[in-house]
Amino acid sequence: MRVAFVLLTLFTLQLSLNAGIFDSLFGSHDEKKSDVVIEESEEIPVETAPKTVDQKKVIVEEEVISAEEYMDSTDEHDDQIFSDESRDLSEPAYQDEPAISEEEPDESSFPETEPAEQVVRDPFIKVKNILLSYVDKPEKVYLLQHFAVKVKAIVPRSDVTALQTDFIRGRAYQVRNPNSSWVKTGEHSYENTYYFKMLRKNGRLPDIKVSNQIQNGSVRSEILKSSPLRVVTLHQDDLFTRVIADKLSVQHHQERPYDEHNNIVVMEINATAGNLEDFHIPFALREGIDELKSSGLQQKIYYFAIVSNAKKEFKFKYFNPHKNRYEIVSFGIKPIDTTISTHTELNPQKNKYVRYKIIFLIVMALLFGLLFYFYRKYYLLAIAALFLIMLTFVQIPIHKVSLPAGSPLRILPMPSSTVFFRTDKPMEVDILLKKAHYSKVLLPNQKIGWVKNEDIR
Repeated sequence: MRVAFVLLTLFTLQLSLNAGIFDSLFGSHDEKKSDVVIEESEEIPVETAPKTVDQKKVIVEEEVISAEEYMDSTDEHDDQIFSDESRDLSEPAYQDEPAISEEEPDESSFPETEPAEQVVRDPFIKVKNILLSYVDKPEKVYLLQHFAVKVKAIVPRSDVTALQTDFIRGRAYQVRNPNSSWVKTGEHSYENTYYFKMLRKNGRLPDIKVSNQIQNGSVRSEILKSSPLRVVTLHQDDLFTRVIADKLSVQHHQERPYDEHNNIVVMEINATAGNLEDFHIPFALREGIDELKSSGLQQKIYYFAIVSNAKKEFKFKYFNPHKNRYEIVSFGIKPIDTTISTHTELNPQKNKYVRYKIIFLIVMALLFGLLFYFYRKYYLLAIAALFLIMLTFVQIPIHKVSLPAGSPLRILPMPSSTVFFRTDKPMEVDILLKKAHYSKVLLPNQKIGWVKNEDIR
């Protein structure tokens, strides 16, 4: 009996050892297989996914148990494993763990993502309302120069009613045409060219905000950020006028004696892509711009300067950015006489053409008078009388008017013209010419200028 018990015990121990070796061998094989699967997967969710029920089964098989537990068919782990194979996946595998459908999305949930996929395919949802870009923009400009910045806008929507531009932020700049209209260049594309001017060397271009107003009244906006801009200052000397232009020319000029020591020079200046509003003559004793006209890239000013009568030549220069050099403009200062009233273009009564007209009228009146004397034709007498009447109108003395004290005399007959003289007391003046709301008058001190008709007494 004891021998039988010993043999049974030895047999049981032998089975236990065999079972441990068996589990060890098969458990090690399953673990290596799991490592290979993870290493071959390049997707992050496979490496970080929680262990499934099958993986938990492998872990149970790796546990070393006794021979009796191994032979016992009612092992609680085996019950759990076999129950997992027949259990509905919608139920939790363990009471303290959530169901697999809560950890990983089930295939039945995929249709719920279809609307999101449709939104991604819609180009008017994920893209910007307006796509803005620079078409042409300089990297270097000169201080006070007018330069162009060309902007392009792509608007995906087709119901655009208006594009509005605003300039935000920036520093020490000026927009010459802030209300420039957008030009449609394609089905959804628009372009606009703005002209800027930098007022200081440390200036910065603004950001460009473009707003799109659609037919339903809603407004959508996008902002085009500015990029760095280098501002260069040109060397200033006694001739540089601070003008940067592609072309500049003096159309007309006129020199008049201003007083016994100075002359006044009046010029009509035209420029292309220039900043004539900044025109400045360093050597002028006094200067001013009477009128400025702009049309696109073209500019025109009427400018006057008072300079010493010792200066016989009027010379200045401007900078041409395309040629990268200074251009010099010059002309001679040739006033006819030291007295303003002797200037034939200023005093109509002393104009040589007026004298020629008087001589012509006298000759024609005498000729037709002689013809009437010999032929006794009254129509010849009528013609002679007509020439005499015309001669009378030409020879009517310049009528005198009174100007009150403080009346301003202007260089040109326009409100913006510079006042170069004011009467210090009431005085009688001669009217030389009338034009619209102004009269050209000759003062007792021989100064000639334009006064408003309402100032005449």
